[in-house]
Amino acid sequence: MDSAHAGWLRLVGIAGLLPFIMAVGAHVVWPSQPRVIETPPRPALAFHQYLVDLGRIEPTSEERGTFLFRNRGSNPVQITSVEPSCGCLNPYVSSHTIEPGADGRIVLRIQPANEAPGRKEFYADVKYADPQPREVRLSFKLEIPEQGLSVRPRALLVYQGGDRAVKEQIVVTDTRSSPARVQEVSVNNSIVQVALGDSRTTESGGIEQAVDVAVPAGLLAGRHEAIVTIRTDDPQMPVLRVPLRIESRPVSAEAVQP
Repeated sequence: MDSAHAGWLRLVGIAGLLPFIMAVGAHVVWPSQPRVIETPPRPALAFHQYLVDLGRIEPTSEERGTFLFRNRGSNPVQITSVEPSCGCLNPYVSSHTIEPGADGRIVLRIQPANEAPGRKEFYADVKYADPQPREVRLSFKLEIPEQGLSVRPRALLVYQGGDRAVKEQIVVTDTRSSPARVQEVSVNNSIVQVALGDSRTTESGGIEQAVDVAVPAGLLAGRHEAIVTIRTDDPQMPVLRVPLRIESRPVSAEAVQP
């Protein structure tokens, strides 16, 4: 019985090893092939940083977030658009076509005097093709302190019927005891006229200076854009800029009838 029992145990042990023996044999006869995992090509534009945080800034005419990048791909890159979260960012792109190995930069610019004080967080979505469509987000943060010198509105939007002239105002306010003076105003589009308007002293002893903006009648229907530049005698904020957009509608048929 002992001999029979021992034989039975050996048979059971061999049967238990059969799956392992068959697997080893199959591996020898049909060696496994390594799996090939295709990884998508990496984006061509490599940015040095995707976030610029300036922290608390000093009063100044303009602050910039600069984002440097390099085309590490083998094809030219075409930047198709830079879409900011706020029109106040005024993006600048060094070149919309970047050759392989070439460097470039995108600059997000803001006028602190046009913004309310406090912590600000902005971003811009950059869309490009390498030639595959790509998109990357650049973030720009800063803290704007209470400033004596400010301008309102921060951007001027004018809706105009083609048959009538429109007059608007920009107001520069300085609440400090020794306020800055507006010395000169200009605009970079000849269809718009700007001039210094009325000035008054505030209750705190500061100054409110109006800038008159005149849009003539008879403009071509469509969108017209300009920048109003205001120069002051403040050494820290000598230049203030206000974007101006005019949406001009065509003259109606009723308006031209005798």
